[in-house]
Amino acid sequence: MTPSLRRSIAAFGAGLLGLLAASPSLAADPGVFDDRIVLGGVLPQTGPPSLIGKAAVIALRVWEKDVNARGGIHGRKIELRVEEDGYVPQRSVQAAKKLIEVDRVFALIGTSGSSHLIAMMPTIEEAQIPAINFAAVAGAHFNPPRKTVFNVGATYCQELIGVMKHLIATRKLQAAKFAIVYQDDDFGADVKCGYDAALKAAGAKSVIEVPYKRAAKDFSAEILAVQKAGADFVLVGGIIVETATMLKEMQKNGMKATALAAHPSHLGPVLQLAGSAAEGLLVADYVPPITDTETQGIGRLNALAYKYLSADDVKAMNRYSLTGYVAAMLLESALQACGRNLTRACLVQKLEQTKNFQSDGIMAPLTFGPNVRQSGTRPILLKANVAAGKFERASDFLSDK
Repeated sequence: MTPSLRRSIAAFGAGLLGLLAASPSLAADPGVFDDRIVLGGVLPQTGPPSLIGKAAVIALRVWEKDVNARGGIHGRKIELRVEEDGYVPQRSVQAAKKLIEVDRVFALIGTSGSSHLIAMMPTIEEAQIPAINFAAVAGAHFNPPRKTVFNVGATYCQELIGVMKHLIATRKLQAAKFAIVYQDDDFGADVKCGYDAALKAAGAKSVIEVPYKRAAKDFSAEILAVQKAGADFVLVGGIIVETATMLKEMQKNGMKATALAAHPSHLGPVLQLAGSAAEGLLVADYVPPITDTETQGIGRLNALAYKYLSADDVKAMNRYSLTGYVAAMLLESALQACGRNLTRACLVQKLEQTKNFQSDGIMAPLTFGPNVRQSGTRPILLKANVAAGKFERASDFLSDK
């Protein structure tokens, strides 16, 4: 063999090795490379819904940096790609298709809002790509069970059933005059579902049920109707601005009633917008406040956030950072369990086999199964402390039965 031929063969071999190093592992599923695992997420990053999406992405980025600093998953680093959907279902579908068909990600972590995941479901099911939903959970996401889709957290209905039953029992409210002001859409229907079921279980009665149109800004008529009905317990079925506006209207009218809201109201802007009217507001959620210093998992997340991110990023964290971090830890556990021979089928299998997964107090333990695609439904009661500018834990994790 001539020297020039040897050099040509060596050059060809080096080029081939370089090509293999930059390509997916032999026979591996999309997104799995020798040195990295590519994951995708669809989350809003602009407009009012970015309050959800940005906080979630912050936690996912913290997890990504932390995993990679620890050597990755069996030597493979995590590479997270997030697509913005503007909280518009049609854009959510486009974003999912780009991640799956163009970026060829291995799995999805973060699937935007409730209706957005429903819109993306045909794309996810056609690709049979593993997906973890942690931002907004609805019954249609897991009933019937979708083979590759795992949901972390309670529906509004589930969390409100648990919290209202707890409040009625511990505060002896069976004879209270209950009222609800709810949005006339799927969100409002899920909120009312919890209200109705809790009252039925307790043998209590509703004195008035008042719907309102989505995007409503004036709640004077609705709150006046609730007040005239003599309500002393009001399920305030708003999101952020709506909740704050209703609370201010109740304060203006001099109403002395217990106010309860679902977890979208567990955000700083509610306290800022409502001011003193938010004092004592109760919120049903399935994660503690992000300021809860007694929760080990929250302390670890906050420490990592200060280590890897800017102070402004840390300030932008909220409850959706917590749900995102739990989902990331769950995903990491399943990826580790698959070992070096990583496939989508293995990831789905390991997620399905999850039993009593602990998140150091951020959520109740997670368990899935062959026909179980939702977990983490045990709720917790929170209470607004306006003077301190935060929500505080008002119970341990409650029963979800």
